Amino acid sequence: MTWRVIARRDWRVVLDARLPKAALVGLIGVVSIAAYVYPVVGTPPITTSRFGAFVGGWLGALLAPIGVLFGYGAIAREHESGALRLALSMPHGRSTLVLGRFVGRAGVLGAAIAVGMVIAGVLVVYPFGTLQPLRLLAFVLLCVAHGAIWVGIGVAASALVATNRRALVLGVAALFVLVIVWDPVTAGTEAGLVAAGVTDGPIRTAVRVSAQLDPGSAFETLVTALAASDRGAGTWYDGPALALPVFVGWLLGPLSVAVLRFEWRDLA
Repeated sequence: MTWRVIARRDWRVVLDARLPKAALVGLIGVVSIAAYVYPVVGTPPITTSRFGAFVGGWLGALLAPIGVLFGYGAIAREHESGALRLALSMPHGRSTLVLGRFVGRAGVLGAAIAVGMVIAGVLVVYPFGTLQPLRLLAFVLLCVAHGAIWVGIGVAASALVATNRRALVLGVAALFVLVIVWDPVTAGTEAGLVAAGVTDGPIRTAVRVSAQLDPGSAFETLVTALAASDRGAGTWYDGPALALPVFVGWLLGPLSVAVLRFEWRDLA
């Protein structure tokens, strides 16, 4: 059995569940409403690429809890019920199981994002906007990858603990630290340095770099860079030079750690 078979099965499991289905409908609804409002309140020119910058902050914040919701039950629920041993008795390895679960759940979320963006593209373009297909496609791919980051964090939490409740707590803790705590802590630290008279130097740079290391900041930086036709000269850590490797790191890092840990874990 390959990861594709597991992914297809998990795709159906997620779509059959009531809460994930409601979350997907809500996600498509929010994107559609934002696209309906954007031509009215947005600054001309109204384009599909500038729509990304308009909705990127909302969408990034919304994808984080939905991704964790999709991912946290991927492994731990079956571990707690005892069904995991039966699943692992099939002709596939543990890493294949984790990968299949991740792909299936991230695929459902990615498909919902694509549907929402198709609707949004029509609403932005008709009757006043301009379609910029390549930038819109790039924005959709960024959104799909951002959703996959949070699904990966949820799946990683699920693979690291033995019960569904612990997986939920671990996923919510990651969500709380990375979405709620990270920005205020780094902003407060920087304000403290300014108050202490530290306006330049390696410590100030380290704090500013740390402010860009969470998934949401990396996503918003890449979306802003995609929407802007040209960027003025700025510090390297405020642009894609830092945001892109950070984004890729969050996409691959948590899931890789979970796979390695799950491979050697005693499931008794």
